[in-house]
Amino acid sequence: MKSAKITADVRAFFTTYCTAFIRQDVPAIVKHFADIVHISGDVGDRITVHIAHADELRKTMTHLMEMYRAIDFGSAEALALASDALSPRLVQARVRWLLRDKAKEPLYEFDSLYTLARHTEIFRITALAHNEMPQYRRCVAARERVAT
Repeated sequence: MKSAKITADVRAFFTTYCTAFIRQDVPAIVKHFADIVHISGDVGDRITVHIAHADELRKTMTHLMEMYRAIDFGSAEALALASDALSPRLVQARVRWLLRDKAKEPLYEFDSLYTLARHTEIFRITALAHNEMPQYRRCVAARERVAT
């Protein structure tokens, strides 16, 4: 099932999601998630899987913003976005992200898969899978090598 309205809604969702990250606005980021979210991540040496409630998600996003500040995060850009609508209210989205520092130099790219659901007109993330942490760690190591 594919419709121009669903595609436009998904693009609009990720535009506001990306903007919240660029502003490093944790409350705005968290508003993009459902009250309970299933998160799976490849952290390099293992896969982490957990269910995050709203309070835990706020803590996680606050920690992520601290990590981003440590690498001089400046912006995020969706290099590629593809979505598959299972229904008008349930969508799977794949995003290839590029993070840049404040000087607009590339930091790293990573992939995320999202399950988006809407009970009203607004999508919320109900599940997220990503491979960001290995790329983040490589970025930190490279920046440390340059600093020494």
